[in-house]
Amino acid sequence: MIDVVVIGAGQAGLATSYWLSERGVGHVLLERDRPGHSWTQRWDSFCLVTPNWTLDLPGFPYDGDDPDGFILRDEIVDYVRRYREFLAAPVEESTEVLRLSREDDTWRVHTNNGDWVARSVVVATGAFPFPSTPTVATSIGVLQLHSSDYRRVSDLPEGGVLVVGSGQSGAQIVDDLIIAGRDVWFSVGPAGEGPRRYRGKDITAWLKEIGFMDQAMTEEMRQGSSIIVSGRDGGKDLNLRAFGRDGVHLVGRVTGAGGQVLALDDNVGQTLDAADEVSARLRGAIDRYIDQHGIEAPPSDFTPIDWSAAETPRRLDLESVGISAIIWATGYRYDFSWIDVDIFDARGYPNHRRGVTSEPGLYFIGLLGLNTPASSLFSGVGDDARHVVDHLVDTRVAV
Repeated sequence: MIDVVVIGAGQAGLATSYWLSERGVGHVLLERDRPGHSWTQRWDSFCLVTPNWTLDLPGFPYDGDDPDGFILRDEIVDYVRRYREFLAAPVEESTEVLRLSREDDTWRVHTNNGDWVARSVVVATGAFPFPSTPTVATSIGVLQLHSSDYRRVSDLPEGGVLVVGSGQSGAQIVDDLIIAGRDVWFSVGPAGEGPRRYRGKDITAWLKEIGFMDQAMTEEMRQGSSIIVSGRDGGKDLNLRAFGRDGVHLVGRVTGAGGQVLALDDNVGQTLDAADEVSARLRGAIDRYIDQHGIEAPPSDFTPIDWSAAETPRRLDLESVGISAIIWATGYRYDFSWIDVDIFDARGYPNHRRGVTSEPGLYFIGLLGLNTPASSLFSGVGDDARHVVDHLVDTRVAV
């Protein structure tokens, strides 16, 4: 019997370990690979999309010499693994949890290396656990991969590349392909835009200062579009109109497929306008905050991009336009079917209040939008972890 089992030893699990140790609670972290493994699944040129100063896990703030820069993928992995060493966290590597079940007043955690019995369990399996690809992908006859499997341009066959999905991953992969000189097609859907820097500060700093990062998440916010920016080359804007202006073929959402032919929605114009509106609302909120607080800040140097899509196709013949590969940047899904309790909604998302569920002794941490927009970020997961551990201890589940 152990007080607490933490499932997952990424940044969320390790932050939980920090606060458990602070409260003197015995625990173990079960990790199916190694701490930081999920970050190794990003492409080679990937870098942190928020500035380095946001690397602020409990007791272990960023200690480099470039707080306003954006560290690369392998440096992110190193940061997580150094944190594990700093904590001397009790991690059991190569231990996959197969099932979690209730046994009277305890929890039984079934793993490939035997069972653990715990008074409490904290599920910290990550914000992006399982890649999601639409069913139409099964009927398309070219090379296909999810964005989680994309590593480098040179792995792709010669020819055009279609990227489907205009969230953070899709936009950054399009940028990677452009830099490599590939012929790029981009199937766009809901996207949020904002300048990388505005009126003297990185957009992340403004979002923190105006209070956005501390807002309680609503379902509308959770389902909304993230702001697409990049940390590459010191940080830069990513803009759908700029992509189109610079030669990327913007097309609508993929609605069907057969062989080499895709059916497309005619949503490009609406998508561009909606992304512009997100940017305008964000800049307006910052402008009002600056005015209301009498902040000395440079004037806006924002310049709208004057480009509009021509009539976009409703049908795309991959062979005729030379597309040889598709990258599905279509997000991730949760699958908690291995947890034998009835606390999940129709989408498989756990019902909770800031990580605390209705099942005594069962908690979640690190989920996308768990409590605030910062909940799945290095800068926010520590506060949520402390809340979960405080509840766990104060209700005397694990002591």
